[in-house]
Amino acid sequence: MKTFQLLVKPVSADCNSRCDYCFYRPVESLYPGLARHRMPAEVLEKMIREFLGQRQAETVFSWQGGEPTLAGLDFFEEVVRLEQAHGRSGQVIGNAFQTNGLLLDEEWAKFLARYQFLVGLSLDGPEEIHNSYRRDGAGQGTFARVMAAAELLRRAGVAFNLLTVVSPANVERTEEVYRFFREQGFRYLQFVPCLERNPEGQGLAPFSITAEAYGRFLCQLWDAWLQDGFPQVSIRDFDSYLARRLQGKATLCTFQATCGLYLVVEHNGDIYPCDFFVRPEYWLGSLRDRPLSDFLSLARAREFARAKAPSDRECIRCAWRGHCHGGCQKDRLQADGKWAGRTFFCDAYRAFFTHAEKDMARLRRS
Repeated sequence: MKTFQLLVKPVSADCNSRCDYCFYRPVESLYPGLARHRMPAEVLEKMIREFLGQRQAETVFSWQGGEPTLAGLDFFEEVVRLEQAHGRSGQVIGNAFQTNGLLLDEEWAKFLARYQFLVGLSLDGPEEIHNSYRRDGAGQGTFARVMAAAELLRRAGVAFNLLTVVSPANVERTEEVYRFFREQGFRYLQFVPCLERNPEGQGLAPFSITAEAYGRFLCQLWDAWLQDGFPQVSIRDFDSYLARRLQGKATLCTFQATCGLYLVVEHNGDIYPCDFFVRPEYWLGSLRDRPLSDFLSLARAREFARAKAPSDRECIRCAWRGHCHGGCQKDRLQADGKWAGRTFFCDAYRAFFTHAEKDMARLRRS
């Protein structure tokens, strides 16, 4: 069986923040009638036991939401206990943890450090930018609390990176955002372009960005990274691009030839092929009903993996196809809200790959 990771949603879409652009919030409609959603003990134990039973070279659980800290520290202490109980001697187990940071305290930080969780902390830039879309349920900005969480993690020795959503608030302020992160000592960065349907009608949501703007963002970020950061700063997209150019294979699923690196486990054991596609039509079944090892071999899962291959003629003929492979399936959304045969960010990637090419000889030598 091919190596894969689990994206685990222990509290489903439950969250103590109400970010305007949250793509996972609509999942609430799949599980109505409950004040809160929590993963039952029997689902947690079965998932961990069967995933560790795959005996992969490295077994990675990625805990996401919603906001996974809502499950409570006791829940994750049980996670570690079960991993220790079902893991074999010498087995490598990784835990990644994506959080908004609002509930983190010293006890959380000590736990995450002790068991070497890799933490992703959501931060969109300086205070004005971050608070544009990342607010709590009372409508208050969360910047100060996120920065306090970053300091907690740093003092405790927790390995963490930043997850930054590229939105209208920061897409034209590339260097400002990058310099802010550098000044704060953040060395591991990942940027995710915002592209969502309009929840109130046709077309794209107002917090989506254009391909042209995203192309400028990537090119400006690349230049700032080379001038100031390389090789001291890791930027996920750039690391993946360099892996493709220097070693032949991208490390980021967006730029790989097929999907299928992940399975999503919802709080009740429902399985989906990707967290961008937690929708009834992509449901693969329930962990309660069949072994975890079955799901990647299901016809529907294989169809989803193959569907990433671009169908647009221009995309198929493109000189950069081997670098982006049509991008993420989720981003094949057009301005009118309909699906296209290639990524919405095609022009952005073309602009970036062309722009970065001039630096490849120097980077190879480095």
